[in-house]
Amino acid sequence: MQWLNYHHLYYFYVIATEGSVTEATKKLRLAQSTLSAQLKQFEDVVGYKLFERTNRKLVLNDVGKRVFDYAHEIFSLGNELRESLGQFEDSLRTSLRLGVMDSIPKILVRDIFKNISENYESKVTVAEESLAALCERLLNHEIDVILANDKPLTQGKMSRFHAKLIGELRVIFVTSPGFSHLKEGFPRSLNAKPMIMPGEHSPLRREVMEHFKIKHVQPMVVAEVDDIELQKMFVLDGHGFTVLPEISVKEELETGELLTLGTTPICHENLWLITAHRLVNNPIVRKLLDSYRP
Repeated sequence: MQWLNYHHLYYFYVIATEGSVTEATKKLRLAQSTLSAQLKQFEDVVGYKLFERTNRKLVLNDVGKRVFDYAHEIFSLGNELRESLGQFEDSLRTSLRLGVMDSIPKILVRDIFKNISENYESKVTVAEESLAALCERLLNHEIDVILANDKPLTQGKMSRFHAKLIGELRVIFVTSPGFSHLKEGFPRSLNAKPMIMPGEHSPLRREVMEHFKIKHVQPMVVAEVDDIELQKMFVLDGHGFTVLPEISVKEELETGELLTLGTTPICHENLWLITAHRLVNNPIVRKLLDSYRP
C-alpha cells in the first residue's frame, strides 16, 4: 500500500462524520468535485471501497468502519497534542474542565470544587449535560473528567473510558407535609399516588422500578425529570413524592419542608469519576483521582 495521505484521511473522516460529500464540502470549504476526487484517490490507495450509498446518504461499509475508527483515534490524538502544547502558554495556572451529569446533587459538585480550590491553583469550568453528551465531549478533549452516577457502556468506543468508584449515596423517598399520610403502610401506600420519577436515563430509576415490581406498587407518574433540583422543586410545590439522594434534601428535611417516607436497601446511587485514556493527562485529574478511595 502507498504512503498514507493524511489530508485524504481527514477528508474521508469528515465525509463519514457528515454523512455525505455535499455536507462535508460546507465544512471543508472545497468544491464537491474536488472532494469526490480526493475520496476516490484515498479509496484507490487503501484498495477498498469505503462507503455504500443508501437513500442519497453515504453509509460506511465494514472496511470503512474500521478505517473510521483508526481515523477517529488519529485525529483525537492530534487534538490532544494541540491541547497539551497549549498548556505551555499558561504554565503557572492549570485549568480543569469538569463535566457533571444533570442528576448529580449540586452539593457534591461544590465539594469537588472546594477540594480543587483549596489544594491547587486552578480555574475550574463546569459543564452539565447527559452522560452520553459528556462522554462525547470527553473523547473530543473538550472536558477532562466527568462526575457521574452511572458508568458509560463498555463496548466499542466506550472502551476508551475508565470509571473510578468514589462513593455511594443513600437514597430516600420524600414528599411534602401534605402527603404525610403516605408514610403509613410504606411502600404499598405509594400505589396510585402521584410521583415525580427520575428521568429515563437515571440508574436510580431502574432500581426504583425494580423495587416497585417486587413490592407490587404502581405509582401514578405525573412527571419524569432528569435534574434532581427540579425533582425536589416539584415535590416542594406539592405535586407528589419522589426518590432522591438523602444528601440533596438534608436542609429541607431539617426545616420540615420535606418528610421522609421511607428507604429501601436495594436503591442507592454510586458516584464515579470518569476519564478517557490520554497520552498526556491533566495533572489535577490525576491528583483528584488519587484523593478518593473506593
